[in-house]
Amino acid sequence: MPQRSPGKDEPYLLVENVTKRFGSFHALRDVGLAALAGEFVCILGPSGCGKTTMLRVVAGLESHEAGRVVLAGRDVTGLPVSRRNVGIVFQSYALFPNLTASENVGYGLKSRNTARGARHDRVKELLRLVGLTGLGDVYPARLSGGQQQRVALARAMALSPRLLLLDEPLSALDAKVRVMLRGEIRALQRRLGVTTVMVTHDQEEALTMADRILVMHQGMVVQDGSPRDIYDAPATPFVASFIGAMNFISGGRRHPDGTVFLGSRSIRGESGPRIARGAEEAGEVTLAIRPEDVILAPNLTDGPDMWPGKTRRMEFRGGAYRVEVTLFVGGGERGIVADVSAETVRRLELREDMGLAVGLCPDRMHVYRAEPRTEGA
Repeated sequence: MPQRSPGKDEPYLLVENVTKRFGSFHALRDVGLAALAGEFVCILGPSGCGKTTMLRVVAGLESHEAGRVVLAGRDVTGLPVSRRNVGIVFQSYALFPNLTASENVGYGLKSRNTARGARHDRVKELLRLVGLTGLGDVYPARLSGGQQQRVALARAMALSPRLLLLDEPLSALDAKVRVMLRGEIRALQRRLGVTTVMVTHDQEEALTMADRILVMHQGMVVQDGSPRDIYDAPATPFVASFIGAMNFISGGRRHPDGTVFLGSRSIRGESGPRIARGAEEAGEVTLAIRPEDVILAPNLTDGPDMWPGKTRRMEFRGGAYRVEVTLFVGGGERGIVADVSAETVRRLELREDMGLAVGLCPDRMHVYRAEPRTEGA
């Protein structure tokens, strides 16, 4: 039976119920992924979560015990990487040191016996696209790390793959080069319209580059959504703490009528705090709020969402400060942090060991079921 091409709203890449074990260790537990044509998807998670194993399964570099991989409507589960029409860029670049930049880019074309003239034109165009015009005759050892990664990217695109797989492509570069290259890679991907899946442990890369993020933890996908959804509505405490910084405030309680309390005070708002799955029932809960959503005000300020507090430590970060604050709640204390602008620090004349009011906006708070946690804020 002939394979059909996916429809407009059907995924170009579909990974279904994939399980992978290394001995008794579960690297992947019934994971799935769907990417539309032209979409940029980031698989994000800490070391050992299974993200690179998942990418290798998609590429055909790793076998798996259960599940399937479908590309453009074709089940490629049992096919080798050479028959999947994918381009791969590795963290280590993996360039041939004895070949020039042009020869590295054109290696796959030469292997497929592409005519010399067509190969030359294709390599020249790709080097132009990645900003390496004039460097085609240079060997990898003479190129910077960022330039080598561009050569690797051009080589991956040489055979016009419809799926591009990036395995932490920027992690070996310094910070400024990473920022520059992530913008260039994203712009190139949009221009070419190639479906792209990138593995990274860098949350900033994922937030700035991806159309959609899959967060992985312990071999499972724990949340799948847009960067804004992942950041604004983290599904679990792990996601909340891994994507950006998050304050967790223990000792909350959800009453049977749905009202959330911290100490003796209720947490209310126009849309109320966001109740995560598992925290719908009455009982003890943990409240969470991002540092940038914490408001610091003079001690005389009062209001339903203001709490007494005291600054403990202030960390200068250029145009902003991270302020460690002690929050006084129902006769006890909670430690949280607030990110405030340098202008706010000057205006309020903030200093260490200063009493002040702390604003916790209910509409920016998240409510999770209370349970022992090991992740830090």
